[in-house]
Amino acid sequence: MKLDALVEFSNRYGANPALVLAGGGNTSMKESGILYVKGSGTALATITADGFVALDIAALHETLKKDYPADDKAREAAFLADVTAAKLPGQEKKRPSVEALLHSIFPQKYVLHLHPALVNGLTCSQNGEETAKTLFGPDVVWVPACRPGYVLGALMQKRMAQSEKAVDTVLLENHGVFFAADTVEGLDTLLRGMLEKLEKQVQQFPEIAGTVSDEALCAAVAEKMGRACACMSCGPTALAFSRSKEAAAPLLTPFTPDHIVYCGAFPIWADAAEAIVPTDAKNVIVILKDKGIFAVGDNEKAARNAMTVFEDACKIAVYARSFGGPKHMSEDLVEFILNWEAESYRKSKG
Repeated sequence: MKLDALVEFSNRYGANPALVLAGGGNTSMKESGILYVKGSGTALATITADGFVALDIAALHETLKKDYPADDKAREAAFLADVTAAKLPGQEKKRPSVEALLHSIFPQKYVLHLHPALVNGLTCSQNGEETAKTLFGPDVVWVPACRPGYVLGALMQKRMAQSEKAVDTVLLENHGVFFAADTVEGLDTLLRGMLEKLEKQVQQFPEIAGTVSDEALCAAVAEKMGRACACMSCGPTALAFSRSKEAAAPLLTPFTPDHIVYCGAFPIWADAAEAIVPTDAKNVIVILKDKGIFAVGDNEKAARNAMTVFEDACKIAVYARSFGGPKHMSEDLVEFILNWEAESYRKSKG
């Protein structure tokens, strides 16, 4: 089967929690002018050939030549319509990853897009771009934080076009990384090389595991938040962030779109469970002084997914210390993600 290799490396990377959490990340393959890209709302760890969407690459590239409306909602609606129209016959019931255009820009056969905490410690840091140039040289393209969808696609294409040779690695500020290669082994080499270089630069590593949850306290937090379930993270790193509101500050604003989608944009800080005051911001995360971090949900799966992704934010905050300190998403970008139809769809499938 022509998608066997694509399915294999998607499942392999998707099953590694250090690389992929919840519905994050996507993969693709090109053949004879067709892009096979992960469907929105599918999980890499379990995706099968049927989970990929086939699109016409030439039609996707035509979007980069169009003059879309300046208004965010109008632009993204028009862009989504054009991406939908690029689907091949028989794909009508599938929705391609919102990052399909980004995959199509690379000339290489295979593309892997991930959001690893170690990499995002760099992309979500004050000195990220400067450090990336030092570590990886000019051949690794850095794309500043911007609106996702068409705007990101156009900016990434522009940045890649400025390179003197075919680009195989792109770092997206406050987002993640793209790798592209003509072989699966090539993807492995690119990913391994970046992770090894970053690990050598890290001065402090997060300590997440090795804790016992306080079920009574979880129940109290869930009740105050009006949710059915709550789970708790109280390892050394979580406790360090919960010592004071100042200590928790790096976690009170999101680093990446994933943190907004699964954890809500703004965690609640409280001195004790009885002091929790929910807001209308659909809060999911609560940080309690000297107790740790709590994630709530309407069911256990939702709470645990939120906790897993927020622990990723904790890791990023720690890793970012090695690269000049944390750099969060702008208020404007956070607001865009909160209202972006594509992320609402992805969350509904998670």
